[in-house]
Amino acid sequence: MVKHRFVLSLLALTNIAWSSAQAPPITPHPQVDQRVELLSIVFRLAGNPEYNMDSLPAYSADIDRYFAPYKSHAAVQMAQSLRNKKGVSFDAVMSMAISISQPPELKPLVAFTGAVPDQRWGVAATEKFLPLLRDFYRDSKFADFFAAHRATYRTAEARFATTLGSVDFGWYSRFYGKAPDLVYHLVLGMNNGGGNYGPRLIHDDGAMELFSIIGCWTHDDAGDPTYPPDQGYLATIIHEFNHSFVNPAVDARWKTFTGAEPVYASVADKMKLMAYGNAKTMVKESLVRAAVIVYFQDAGEDSQKNLRRIRQEQRNGFYWMDALVDKLKQYETQRAQYPVFSSYMPQVGLFYRDLSPHVTEVAAAFDAKSAHVVGMEPFANHAQDAEASIQTIRITFDKPLDPNAGYSISFGNGGSEHYPIKGKPSFEDGGMHVVLPVELKPNQAYSFVLTSQAFVTPDGFPLASYTVEFKTK
Repeated sequence: MVKHRFVLSLLALTNIAWSSAQAPPITPHPQVDQRVELLSIVFRLAGNPEYNMDSLPAYSADIDRYFAPYKSHAAVQMAQSLRNKKGVSFDAVMSMAISISQPPELKPLVAFTGAVPDQRWGVAATEKFLPLLRDFYRDSKFADFFAAHRATYRTAEARFATTLGSVDFGWYSRFYGKAPDLVYHLVLGMNNGGGNYGPRLIHDDGAMELFSIIGCWTHDDAGDPTYPPDQGYLATIIHEFNHSFVNPAVDARWKTFTGAEPVYASVADKMKLMAYGNAKTMVKESLVRAAVIVYFQDAGEDSQKNLRRIRQEQRNGFYWMDALVDKLKQYETQRAQYPVFSSYMPQVGLFYRDLSPHVTEVAAAFDAKSAHVVGMEPFANHAQDAEASIQTIRITFDKPLDPNAGYSISFGNGGSEHYPIKGKPSFEDGGMHVVLPVELKPNQAYSFVLTSQAFVTPDGFPLASYTVEFKTK
């Protein structure tokens, strides 16, 4: 194993070293990291929406109350400018967090460049920002805030470890073969809401550290974080661990992925919605997501539930996910020829080469099998003279939806104040229609969106997202 030139003695989390001679650890220990909380809070105060999800309301209220006097601090003002002018947000913030030492030093662990910690920062900006960040840490007495919430952090760590215990870590060595030489960190981002990030730190000697920074989007009645496996945490854990194998394998054989660029060009709009800004990121994410599906298949997951996982990834824009999963299943049957995952990358490269001329057709075929809204009553969509006395809106689809899958409706452009649905929707005629109970007022604009998150056909194809907008007399 390559040794670090740095001894991260202040690193507030457990190092997980995987070598070729040992299987991944059975119970890696997650911890809350002070740098992650510090950076997320500074950018929360700067107004970044991804750090203002308020998924832990009590914790969010404590943040806002404690740091209210520092909203105009120079570090916050610069963070706001960096977001507005250079797009410093999402993973760029977390990349900075793992690239600096623990407080109060907060100094670079590696040489910063135009691409490190992230190209959105830039060397000049980081040189100006870090002194301001140190000032914020000192001026706000951040250490006191962190210490005051230590019990909450310990609760999160203990509860996450329980969910983590459901993971079959032996699967990784069985599926991938030789493990890469790296160090892996599992961090709980308490202010990150539903945001999960996978930054990495490469030292000057080539030693690599991978981080999974996992948010929290559920809590108990006391406001403390919970991590129930059926709320997506288990799949997220499995997803993030896959990155430690997939990323280096793709990086090492990237020249074989000649078809990736045209595939990305065809789905760029979908990928950018998930902050996947280039072809290599798309390939890594598609392989990681396919590996998650294979993991659950190998674990004996019900075929219908596994199919829903495939359909969800297709809804996300990975229209070829079913074929890619089949490709990975072929790899599992050809281990004599491909003993480790990295040796199979040229075959995956050929998969993308063959896909590239047909990706538009694949996407069109998926859309054709999906459901679409074809009618609405008692008035048409975009009507400007709807009767305020109407109590139900009936939506008609071109294919029946599965009533057992539930429904998913989000606010429209007007937000909650212009959301008319009150009560539980119901399906009619075997899922060909959904009836929405509404409460309307005169001379009022309304809007809402039927989404693909729950609205699906019996064979798992989604409803194409549909926005309803209208105004009453």
